[in-house]
Amino acid sequence: MSGSGPLRRLERWLASTGARLEEERYRRTGAGGEVAALRLVPAAPVARVVAVHGAGNDALYPQVALFKALVARGCEVFAFDLDGHGAASSTTFILPEVEGAVAAAVARAERGRPELPLHLAGHSLGGSLVLHALATGGAPHALSAVVLSAPLRVTLGLRTALAELRGFLRPATLAQREHYGLWGTVPAAGPLRRRAYPFRRRAGGRGAFGYVSAVQSLLARLELERRAADVLQPVLLVYGDRDRLVPLAQGERLAGLLPHAELRRVAGGTHWSTALAAEAVAAAVEWIEAHSAVPA
Repeated sequence: MSGSGPLRRLERWLASTGARLEEERYRRTGAGGEVAALRLVPAAPVARVVAVHGAGNDALYPQVALFKALVARGCEVFAFDLDGHGAASSTTFILPEVEGAVAAAVARAERGRPELPLHLAGHSLGGSLVLHALATGGAPHALSAVVLSAPLRVTLGLRTALAELRGFLRPATLAQREHYGLWGTVPAAGPLRRRAYPFRRRAGGRGAFGYVSAVQSLLARLELERRAADVLQPVLLVYGDRDRLVPLAQGERLAGLLPHAELRRVAGGTHWSTALAAEAVAAAVEWIEAHSAVPA
């Protein structure tokens, strides 16, 4: 998961706060393998967050700053590799099996554990899968969700790639080396860093960028615009106003379709940088705290 360096850094930080890291594995038969998952447990948990990463990343990347902020406020975090992702996992990205990955993770996060107020947090494709899980009953006990830069559809081109590169070169995003190291901060793109961040798929396009068509096919299947009305939980939507991969207009569209949604805009945020922005992390933590009271 993001290599051993980031995991060990996180483990040391957790120990310094009195929290602990638990590594788990569970079977995803339909996805043809096992899922590697992490549970970040504060000394006295007051809520539980199941976190879902985006396409081409893994359970840790790029969410460590958010995880630390949640743990610091007493939230247990359960993070897992989506089907087909994670160097420590062995699953394959298979349609339609991947549609059930969030429900399976929620069941695992809650099984045999003390009851805690449950929330979901999803980044990019993970956010789209979070909304799908809520709409289809995959997380029946969830009180709310935080969704960062979730796509309804994606189109990848040269202008998009150049815009994302500019976001990566900002001091605020380069500061993420605290969590990942300098080289570990570099995101995967096309063939770059695929050994660290694999995308194992049975079908859905060939070549270095073949995973994009696989993601496009999944998003079409999710039909979020049709299913958004079925999401009854309150949802915080966070989008960057300079995101070319998932434009702000998609967040505005979702905000108009979800029954209980609030939209936050990150000024200057690109697709990669929005989830790392201090205001996005703070908004997510505040939202989860505010919605952790279990209704009578």
